[in-house]
Amino acid sequence: MCFKQRALYFLVLVMAAGIVVIALGGGLFGQANGWYMQWQHQAFSSLCHQISERSFWINGQPMAVCSRCLGIYAGFLGGWILLPFLTFFNFRKLVAYKKVFLVIVGINVLDFLGNLLGFWQNTLISRLVLGLLAGSTAAVLFSGSFFIKTHKQTEAYYGGVTTNILR
Repeated sequence: MCFKQRALYFLVLVMAAGIVVIALGGGLFGQANGWYMQWQHQAFSSLCHQISERSFWINGQPMAVCSRCLGIYAGFLGGWILLPFLTFFNFRKLVAYKKVFLVIVGINVLDFLGNLLGFWQNTLISRLVLGLLAGSTAAVLFSGSFFIKTHKQTEAYYGGVTTNILR
């Protein structure tokens, strides 16, 4: 991995960790004002419905995001941390991960619709797990952009044609 890729990897890592910490809400920081007025909730207000009954609570306050969004953010962070250890993946396998990602997003949509239409009642844990799957799979999709094993492996995938992908 070149310096630019390494710097970008660590920048995304720090940003993803920051997002997860902020998503935990004001209860983590011991804020006393009403949770709906805390800056963490304001930061995520356009990204998440923030229904308190669908959120985990810390110190008597709901997190700034629902359990599914928390799972997505935490899953992305976890998947991002694992990227250096997943270097055995190659570009051909990424096509399969794109399909897996689409299936997981589809399952999340079905879970939402099933709950909305009254077919079943999802829980904080089921939403969290589905969010973790979506977030971690999304992070793994970046493995080809950051961790290429060898130039020979890249040439083999592109039929012997040398590309600028390693520069």
